[in-house]
Amino acid sequence: MSLPKLFSPYFSALVEPSDRVLVAVSGGLDSIVLLDLLKKHSLNDLAIVHCNFQLRGKDSNEDEKFVKNLAKSYGLPIFHKRFDTKAEQKKSKESVQMTARNLRYTYFSDVLEKENYDYVAVAHHADDQIETFFINLLRGSGVKGLRGMLPKREQIIRPLLKFSRQNLENYAEKNNLEYREDITNSDDYYLRNNIRHNLIPCLETFDKSAKANILQSMENLQSLETQSLQDLETLQKCGFSARQIRSIQKAEHSGKQFASKTHRAITHNEQLIIEPLARTCSPCQQMTINIVDIKDFVLNTNPEVAQLDLDKLRFPLTLRHWEKGDFFIPFGQRGKQKLSDFFINQKLSRFDKERIWLLCSGNDIAWIIGHRIDNRFKISHTTKRILVVDLSPNN
Repeated sequence: MSLPKLFSPYFSALVEPSDRVLVAVSGGLDSIVLLDLLKKHSLNDLAIVHCNFQLRGKDSNEDEKFVKNLAKSYGLPIFHKRFDTKAEQKKSKESVQMTARNLRYTYFSDVLEKENYDYVAVAHHADDQIETFFINLLRGSGVKGLRGMLPKREQIIRPLLKFSRQNLENYAEKNNLEYREDITNSDDYYLRNNIRHNLIPCLETFDKSAKANILQSMENLQSLETQSLQDLETLQKCGFSARQIRSIQKAEHSGKQFASKTHRAITHNEQLIIEPLARTCSPCQQMTINIVDIKDFVLNTNPEVAQLDLDKLRFPLTLRHWEKGDFFIPFGQRGKQKLSDFFINQKLSRFDKERIWLLCSGNDIAWIIGHRIDNRFKISHTTKRILVVDLSPNN
């Protein structure tokens, strides 16, 4: 599928058709492709914004001239500004790159507000994401840094994050797009360039899919961060204190439990489970019991239905919750298994285990209700009568 067809639905998910969009154009390949794609997207109101940081002498001014001519050829308004970046860098005492970045986004914000635009689109792509990952990794960043740039953050949108530089180069060649080359992109003095030219090609010698795998890991981290933010909001709504929330976030082991006045939370593997404080009700309230002759037997595989050999059961049958040390013989097996091990195999959380009831025959577990019957009470060729215990809502 062509880049425009892939780009269109991705971009449409970021903005509304009526939104006014600025596109940041430096004159390089990435921003030229972005501009061309946005122009073909038939936006109602599109404009160009350009920053001249005056760091490359004549080349910087030629970039500005190129972008101004481009705006004329596309018939688009342009907002542009020159900065004395080195003077600003001396004031801020930050790196030249960071100073330019701050000047850039401050100017974008000013234009958005003064000219009443909704978003500014910047041309970061998938390769930029990977480079950012390693930059932040070397800085010791947490999840927020390692998950990379977001496609939409406040008034900044990045419609090219799903596409590689190779995708953009192919598009530019196919559409005969002219663009400016920044000679500093080949200078390995800068960390980003060093990562691009040396580290990533080295990783690809180990695995040709290195880039795709790194991007997938970054998506996983984005999902983890999103879930963490959702959990934080839920914990606050459920009355957990700031101190409790910090303890929950630091919990390293599965099974840790915390309680507010109205809810409790438990860590389970990599998940956080939150539920209201409430006692579990006995299944007796919805249970039906019938005795069936073997000649009328019909197998029911619903886990909420137990079919047991009536003559192997000891009455009265009892209901209880599980206790430490409980064991049973799982249906189809011969050996005993601790319920605690069975629950682990079933990946049940502490809350899930607390909700489980056992149907017992004397001291023996006949049925882990809703999960598994004990093999000692299964129907066999000697069975004459069957006890059917049904919890299903349509029983």
